[in-house]
Amino acid sequence: MGSTGQGKLRIAGGVLLWILTVFELLGMGLAGAAKFQGDGWQNMFLGWGYPAWLALAVGAVEVVGALLILVPRFATYAAAMLIVIMLGAVWTVASPGNETNLGPVLPAIHIVVLSIIRRARRGRRWRPS
Repeated sequence: MGSTGQGKLRIAGGVLLWILTVFELLGMGLAGAAKFQGDGWQNMFLGWGYPAWLALAVGAVEVVGALLILVPRFATYAAAMLIVIMLGAVWTVASPGNETNLGPVLPAIHIVVLSIIRRARRGRRWRPS
């Protein structure tokens, strides 16, 4: 493959990275925003044994993380933060007695996609001077 082929591959990789980033922006951002609408999520958190306010805290982290993942300098950190939230989601819905129609599959998909973004953006991350 010549330099033209490598250039096209690099462009395709960049486009794919942005598609995955927008997927996470929408997925995590909308899920986070939903936690502020009505009592549904707060009741689910209570049912899982967590305090109701935790739904709002998780929602805030999801919205902030979704916005920060758009900024390449902060995407590595935002992805790591969201991975931690999704690991908590997998743990919660996979725990005995906490089974829901949500299941662990969607959070696991987010973990994979966020890991790809984190790996791809790691060279552009912000570092203090």
